[in-house]
Amino acid sequence: MIFTGTITHLSQKGLGVVKNIHNNLSYFVAGTWPGDHGEFEAIDKPLDNKKFAYAKLTRLIRPSPQRQTPRCPHLSLQESTCTGCSWMIADYSAQLEQKQNRIHYAMQRVGFDINQLKIQPIHPAPQVYGYRNRCQLKTDGLQLGFISEVTHHIAPIHDCIVLNDTCRNLLHTVQQQLPQPAWHTESTQNWHTIDLDDNMQPGDIVIDRKRPFKQGNSQQNAWMQAWLQQRLVEHPNPGKVVELFCGAGNFTQIIAASNCDSILAFEADFDAVQRLKALNLKRTKPVVADLFSINSWKKMQHQVHDAKTLILDPPRAGLKKHQGFFDSFCTLETIIYISCNPETFARDAWFFNQHGFNADKIQPIDLFPHTPHVEVLAVFQRSTNAP
Repeated sequence: MIFTGTITHLSQKGLGVVKNIHNNLSYFVAGTWPGDHGEFEAIDKPLDNKKFAYAKLTRLIRPSPQRQTPRCPHLSLQESTCTGCSWMIADYSAQLEQKQNRIHYAMQRVGFDINQLKIQPIHPAPQVYGYRNRCQLKTDGLQLGFISEVTHHIAPIHDCIVLNDTCRNLLHTVQQQLPQPAWHTESTQNWHTIDLDDNMQPGDIVIDRKRPFKQGNSQQNAWMQAWLQQRLVEHPNPGKVVELFCGAGNFTQIIAASNCDSILAFEADFDAVQRLKALNLKRTKPVVADLFSINSWKKMQHQVHDAKTLILDPPRAGLKKHQGFFDSFCTLETIIYISCNPETFARDAWFFNQHGFNADKIQPIDLFPHTPHVEVLAVFQRSTNAP
């Protein structure tokens, strides 16, 4: 089925949305931007929703005023190309506007009146190219690239302009090793992974070995650390602090420099906890714990019940388990939440709100230009009339 229409808005996953007036269905379309008028073709991609379907752009009749020509040669309408920076089709100010909208929509959807929330303007990235300090490549020994969201196969690349200089040089080092028979894949495996980051040397390049996690944008990570430091200055008596999903101490070191009494830092990754312990932060006790396990929570209750401040930086799933959460925190006054997913952040913020914690500050920040990704930093304060 081929039809014409205009992209009206973006979905929460960053896809353009266009309505087909002939069947009254709305279609999700990759590689489009609000205001794009074009010709679309419905595609057979499963979606468990009778009001929506998927389509592809076959001809751009009139581009959006915010559309720009992507600087990356690997981004195009061809299905086999890289989809990692899908928003590079729009100018940066338009990207920021859409990310701000994403936060507003997520908060409205769960029940908040956004006019009553202190949502700050999104903090832009100082560099929109050459900013990324890590990546994970895929290879079958013959080609190297990222996985296309359209085909789910390797989209070969020869360069990546969002990587910083160190990572780009490492990428070129890997390319020089192709073809590489030792990286050929078995019939049951489509590819091997190669993790790169700017703490590596060329001799550290191996397949199928994860590198230690770190925030992918060093400049924006420093800004988040400064933001957290300022929030702790504004709350000069944080008391006992519990940090969930502490990783290797990216934010723990900021907390340790505050006026807190003590820090209990929980993380499921054993290696990350060992790296945190090696920092020898004062008044800090790192603990290995599966934060999505009910049994772990039961063991933690006697340790966290008297915490005054909770700081958490969960994965995209957010808290995930809400039942009995506040039973563990009897004296909690302040929650500082660092989120990488507006939808799970909004869900958890509503949960906090229903238990007497009001959003005091909500600060979006753009860690990854040219992608739908947006980070959210927020402070919640216990209401004076909360139970």
